Order: sequence, then structure tokens, then C-alpha cells
Amino acid sequence: MANFEEHVQTDFQSNLKQRSLQSGLITFAAQPFKLAVGIGATAVLARLVTPADFGLLAMVSPLAAFADSLSNFGLETATVQQPGLTYEQANAVFWFSLKVNIGVAGLMAAMGPMLAKFYGQPSLTLIAPVMAIGFFSLCLSFQHQALMKRQMRFELLTAIELGAIAISTTAAIAAAWLGWGYWALVLQIVIMQIVQGSAYWLTCGWQPNWKKESTNNIQPSSQKNDSQKTNLQNNGLQSMLSYGAHLTGFRFITRVGMQLDRILVGYISGATTLGFYDVAYRWATFPFNQVYFSLFDVAVSSFSRAYSDPATYRRYCQWGMMAVFSLWLPATAFLFVDAKDVLLLLLGSQWLAAVPIFQLLTIAMFFGSAQRVTKWLYLSSGQMRRQLTWGILNTPLMIAALCLGAQWGAYGIAVAYTVTTCSLMYPSIAFCLKRSPLTTTDFFGAIWRPAIASILSAAGLFLIRSSPFLLGITHNSLLKLSIEAIYFGLAYCLLWIFLPGGRRSALQITVNLQLIFSRKGDEPPEN
Repeated sequence: MANFEEHVQTDFQSNLKQRSLQSGLITFAAQPFKLAVGIGATAVLARLVTPADFGLLAMVSPLAAFADSLSNFGLETATVQQPGLTYEQANAVFWFSLKVNIGVAGLMAAMGPMLAKFYGQPSLTLIAPVMAIGFFSLCLSFQHQALMKRQMRFELLTAIELGAIAISTTAAIAAAWLGWGYWALVLQIVIMQIVQGSAYWLTCGWQPNWKKESTNNIQPSSQKNDSQKTNLQNNGLQSMLSYGAHLTGFRFITRVGMQLDRILVGYISGATTLGFYDVAYRWATFPFNQVYFSLFDVAVSSFSRAYSDPATYRRYCQWGMMAVFSLWLPATAFLFVDAKDVLLLLLGSQWLAAVPIFQLLTIAMFFGSAQRVTKWLYLSSGQMRRQLTWGILNTPLMIAALCLGAQWGAYGIAVAYTVTTCSLMYPSIAFCLKRSPLTTTDFFGAIWRPAIASILSAAGLFLIRSSPFLLGITHNSLLKLSIEAIYFGLAYCLLWIFLPGGRRSALQITVNLQLIFSRKGDEPPEN
């Protein structure tokens, strides 16, 4: 295709830091809108549909997560990470992934009756095929989205995401208002995926070569091994397929452990209890997801471009981790202390049964989020085989713990999930960094300050919650939460500054903000 270079150009070394910071700023600028829409939609939907409706959607969520782990054969990330990319590679990857995605979507739709029988919920028979439609719509445009990420066109990607969120949320609230129950929640997901997929396809500018599909077919089969080997060698796709295969294996294996808790809760306790558990999980992970996933593509793209220079790579990783941990750790600590008031304000009194599980899962996210960030390092360095090895090592431990905790119901499962997640934090980091330019000192050097400031601020908030002043305004939950949030934020910022190295870190953040708006990026200063 003509002008293909325009869609894969990644020569950002002269201003990589500036582009990375600007991309991060764009994604963060969108967070207030996403936060407002997410909180508002949850507050409305939680009062229009029942916990059992949320539970029905949660019963299909593990299936959707497994399908997502197999989608595209991991080649969307390989497209972003690959140092060089040709049109032949992009075209061949698209057609190969299309066949994979058709099979995965078909399997997802066919699993509906099996899910209905497993959980004893006939409604699942139709929910699964409908969700498969949205899944396939998004997968159809994966290569377009990957090329836009490769170019770091995050302003357009963010605009598409915001538009999809607004449209799908409006549709979900309207459906819930009309009494559609769980279908409102299903439509929220499916419509968002269809809107995003369509927008990526229309705005990317790249299109696959429809006439030469057969020559670029790299679908493995016993009858085409010889021709496929030739294609792989000619197109240079072996490294991409190896990358994608190991990433897919890791995704699928780890999601067994990550989704098993909800599968067990739904099977043992039913849709209503699963509804409580799933909502508790989603809100416990909310601060992490808002920051981590919004910066995921920025981090992987930036780190991948910087990986050729180990010193620069280390500095970029330290900055990126310090920025994200500085945001989600204090938010998670605040949610732990104010769990009851937060859920009461957001969801209503009918959801207070989720508070104990919610608090447990915030602990899991506070300590376990460090393990999840290692994915940025694996993906940017291309060490997918090593990531898969870790998945094979840690997933059986999580499965065993969850099965043991299941003897005590949903709360026992939450305890098992939390204890195992916290216990695996350090081993997962040490395993990841063993072959990385980044050291454990670099990693924990970016984390310890926000972690200590968050814990101390949470301890102070816990003490002042019993003060006469706050006790006098408990009838106004919004006012009480606002006062506590202001106190927590001020305490956190002051502790951050006065901890060793805090002032230098604050100065570094200021310099980075100035660079965002400058005309020319420069190399990162030494720490």
C-alpha cells in the first residue's frame, strides 16, 4: 500500500521523552471525564438493576477474559513492539489474526449453553453470543489500533475511547430505565466495543490488501507447513509469531488464576453473591485500572523505543512507575479506610454487604499492583518466554489457594486471593528483573515513597474519622467524604515531599511538565 511508512514511522528518538510525556498527559487529561462517567453510570445503574443482574454479567466475564487472552494471537502488541515493520508483515498478521478471532468468537458464542448449565442460569445461553459480537467487532480492527499506538497517536485513540464510553453509557442507562435489567449491562459493553472497532478502522488510514490475502496467509495447518515456513522467512514474521505465542500463553494461563475466584463464587453462591463480589472487585481495582490501562500503551510504546539504550530505558521505567504508583496507591489506600462510605454513596445501602470483600481486595491491589506492572517490562523488552514461564509457575499456587478458600464461601475466596497476591509480589518482581536492565533497587526506588506516604496518610485518616467534627456531619456522606479526601490528599503530598528524596522528585515532575509544552525534547537527566 502506498505511503505505508506513514503508518509505521517510529523515529522518535530525538524527542521520545517529550512525546511520551505528552501522550501520558493526554491520557491523564481524559481521566476526569472517564471518572465522572464511570462513577455516574455506576451510581445510576446500581439503583436501576439488581445485584443478581450484575452477577449474571460477571458469570460471562471469565469467558470474555479467556477469549480476550486468545484474541489476535498476541500480535497486536507485537506490532507495537516490533522495531521494524513492513507492509507484508502487517497484512499477513491481519489475515492470520482474523482467522484466529473468528474461531475464538465462534467458540465464545457456542459456550452459552454450557455456561447456562454450569451456573443453572438459562439467561446465559443468549448473553454469551451477544457479547461475542462486540468482541469480534473490536478484534476486527486490532491492527488499525496497533498501528496508531505504534505511531503514538494517543490523542486520537483517547478521543475514540471517550466517545465510545459516552455512547455506550447513555445506551445502558436508557435500557436500564426501560427495565431491561441485565441486558442494559450487556449492551454497555457490546456497544462500546462496536463503536471503538468501527472508529479505529475508519480513522487509521491503513487497510489490508484484500486481493492478496491468499499469498499472505500464515494460518498454520498440517497441509501448508512448507509454504508457511517460506512465508514466515520471507516476511520476517517468525519473531512476531513467537512473541505473540508466548504472550497468548501467558495471558491465558494467568487469567485462569485471575478469573477463578469469580467462577467459584458464582458456582457456589449464585448470581446475587457473585454480583456483590464482582462489584467489590471492580471498585477495588478501579484506581489501578484507571491509571494502568490508560497508560499501558504509552508505557509499552515508549519503553520499547528506548530499550536499545539501557541507561535511558532504566530512567524511563523509573519515571513511568513512579508516576503511576503515585496516583493509584494513595487512591487505593483511601478506599480501604473509607470503604463503607464510598460504597454507600456510589451504590446505595443495598450494596453494603460487599464492604468486607471490598476492603480485602483493596489490600490485594495495593500490594499486588506491583506484580502487574512487570508486564510493561516484559512486553517492552520482548521477554515473552520468560513471562510465560512465570505464569506457569505462579498460576497453580493461585488456583490451589482459591480452591482452599472456597470452603468458606465468597469471603474465604477473597482472603485466599489477597494472601496469595501479596505473597507473590516480591518473587514476581525479582523473577522479571533478573534479565532486565532495570534492577530491584530501581524498581522499589520508584515505589517506596508513594507506598509509605499512602500508608501513613491512611493511618492518619483512620484516626481522625472518630473526631467529634467528622462525627457531627455523618448524616452528609458527600461532605464527609470530601473533607476526608482533602485531608488525605494534603497529608499525602506533605509526606511525599518530606520523605528522603521527595523534594528532588517533585522538582523532576515539574521539569517533565515543562518539557511537555516545550518545542524540543531532550534526554532524561540522570537520577
